[in-house]
Amino acid sequence: MILIFMPLIGGIAYLVIEIIPEFSSSVTGQRAVRNVKQTLNPGADLRQHEAAWSQSPNVDNGRRYAEALLDSGSTAEAEDIINQALKGLFATEPTLLLLKARLQFENERADEAVKSLETLQQHNPDFRSAEGHLLYARALEAEGKIDHAVREYSAASGYFPGVEARYRLALCLEVAGKNPAAQAEFESILNDAKLAPPHFRKSQKTWLDAVKRKLA
Repeated sequence: MILIFMPLIGGIAYLVIEIIPEFSSSVTGQRAVRNVKQTLNPGADLRQHEAAWSQSPNVDNGRRYAEALLDSGSTAEAEDIINQALKGLFATEPTLLLLKARLQFENERADEAVKSLETLQQHNPDFRSAEGHLLYARALEAEGKIDHAVREYSAASGYFPGVEARYRLALCLEVAGKNPAAQAEFESILNDAKLAPPHFRKSQKTWLDAVKRKLA
């Protein structure tokens, strides 16, 4: 009932940050939280992270500042900060390489994203990131390496939280000409969703609706 009397944006912020903490812990969720904060106080995060980076240009401050720059649309500046942070002992730091790969992929530089992610894995074999694994599969697909992409989508689907990885796997199977396998994957996604808790189906509605459209 309290939310009824809160301003719309404030209510959304409360919902995202307080009521759904598990959402906020994912990469996508963290980005959504930053967007809400940006709406509530435009430029505050960017100024804060810029000041922190200027005072202490370490890995964590560089990553946070670069993320804030990316969220504000300052892609070139974000890449510059990432490259500055990827120096010396931290030249292969995994979270920075993952952020760099995200930036490269979002700017249609899939080949560079693949190289960044392969460098990450080579130097950090114990690093695990479901978001990073899915990004790797998408970059491979964008490069036209479909069979390799299918393998990586399949592997990522095994532990990615949510439907997106399996949905993209099915799409890639279609691209590979494996239509029966794609159809089976789409159907399996919906069957599994029926057995999932209601909050899962609600949180995955966008992807589940996309699956239903494919089967219509």
